[in-house]
Amino acid sequence: MLIDKKEIQNHTDDAILFADGVNFINTSQWILAYPIFEYLDQQAKDKSVPLCYNIALCYTQAKQYPEAIAALESALNKIKVSSIVSNPINPLPANLWLNEYDSNHYLSGLNETAMAFNINLIRVRIRRLLVDLHLTLENWQEVIRLSSLPDMDKCKNVQEASIVAKSKINS
Repeated sequence: MLIDKKEIQNHTDDAILFADGVNFINTSQWILAYPIFEYLDQQAKDKSVPLCYNIALCYTQAKQYPEAIAALESALNKIKVSSIVSNPINPLPANLWLNEYDSNHYLSGLNETAMAFNINLIRVRIRRLLVDLHLTLENWQEVIRLSSLPDMDKCKNVQEASIVAKSKINS
C-alpha cells in the first residue's frame, strides 16, 4: 500500500485549520472562523460532531438560523449512532456540572477531544444552542420541548428561555 503524501498533508492542513477555527471562535473572531468552517464543512465527506457544532456557531453569528439548526440536528443524529465512549471513567464532580449549567461555555468552539470524553456534555451544549436559536425564531413550542429534556432545566439560558416561551404561549 502506497502512502499518499498529498493526502497526509491535506489532512494535517485541515487539522491545523480546524484548530485555528476553534481558536477564532473562542476569541469571537467570527469573520475569520466562518470561512474556515465553511471550507471544512464543504470538504468533509463525513462531517464530525465538532465540525457540525462549530459551523452552527458560525451560522448563528451570521444570523443564518435555519442552517445553524440543521447543523445542530445533524450533530445530534451523529451522537445517537456514535460508538465513542459516552461517559468518562469517573463521573465528573457535581460542581463542574453546576459551573457548566450556569455558564456560556456552550458558545465556545468544540474539538474532538471534548467529544471523546463526554458525549452527554456535548449533547447538552448542542441542545442549549438549539434553545437559543428557537427562542430567537420565536418557536415557543420547540423551546418548551427542548427545555423538558434531561438536564436542560438546570441550564441558566434554558430556564430563561422557558420562562419567555411559556409567557408567550399563555398570552
